[in-house]
Amino acid sequence: MPLVSLVRHGQASFGAADYDQLSDLGYQQLEHLGAQLRERDEHVDVFVRGTLRRHAQSLDALMTGYGTSGGATDVVVDAAWNEFDHRAVMRALGKAQPELRSLFATDGTPLIDGDSVLALFMQSVERWQNDEHDADYEESWSAFVARVERAWSQLQARFDASRILVLTSGGPISLSASASLGLPSEHMMKINAQLVNSGISRFLCRSQRNTGPHRKLLSLNEHSHVSGRHQHLLTYR
Repeated sequence: MPLVSLVRHGQASFGAADYDQLSDLGYQQLEHLGAQLRERDEHVDVFVRGTLRRHAQSLDALMTGYGTSGGATDVVVDAAWNEFDHRAVMRALGKAQPELRSLFATDGTPLIDGDSVLALFMQSVERWQNDEHDADYEESWSAFVARVERAWSQLQARFDASRILVLTSGGPISLSASASLGLPSEHMMKINAQLVNSGISRFLCRSQRNTGPHRKLLSLNEHSHVSGRHQHLLTYR
């Protein structure tokens, strides 16, 4: 059975006008992870990534540390592994609640930062997960859940490989973990809040013809590579 490792991208720019861009620290996190995988002789048969810029940048950094040239390794690009549009989810809350509109710029960028942005984000996601408001979103909550399941179904075609590494985001990772543990999908954000940048979550998988791939969560949010003398690389968003 193949081992699928879901890796969260490096630190991006939460709350900024251009979130989809790794910080310098984000590059360091993924290059360091790649070096750690190489040092532990962790072979990867297939790399998969979403189509977001931070996914491409993160995989490039990881492969730099891993010591593998981009042309020598099979890399699959699949938009189904993309994160949900957190800014669209937050804008929808602002439009629905006039008293919050002053917290956003005209392009939807939050005008607050730090813990205030995070609290507003969690409130926005809670509303998104309520199916009473689906018409307010280009991608509804149920559509996002279905997309992540589709990502796994499409990954099943790669199960002839023994080790697959997927560079993705916190949403697909936490939703996948929730499903594997049999938790209601709404618990996603409780898991998501604990995920570190460059953390690894591992699943043992097997193919199932009619119901899609069965996955067993083996580990969640491995991040020993950003502890100890490397603790300066530890970030959550």
